[in-house]
Amino acid sequence: MGRTFDTGGVLGGPDIITYLLLALGGALAVGNLAALINPQGARRPQPDRSGGNGEAATPRVGRSVVMIVVGMVIVVWAIASLIGG
Repeated sequence: MGRTFDTGGVLGGPDIITYLLLALGGALAVGNLAALINPQGARRPQPDRSGGNGEAATPRVGRSVVMIVVGMVIVVWAIASLIGG
C-alpha cells in the first residue's frame, strides 16, 4: 500500500534543526563580532537616520554585544544538544 523510505541517509538526519541552530547562532555571533572589529568594512557611505552627511554608519555597540551573547548561547545550546543526544 504505502511506501516507506529510509531517512538515514538524509543530510542532517533527525538532528537537522540542531545543526541549523548551530549555524544560525554562529553566524549571528561572528557577523556582529566582525562588524565591531571592522566597523567601516567595505560598505558604501550612507546617510544616517537624522539625514546626516553621508558617512558610513557605525554599528551600535550595545546591540552588537547582545547579539553576540545571544548567538553564543544558541551555539552552546546546540552543541550540548548534539553531544547529549
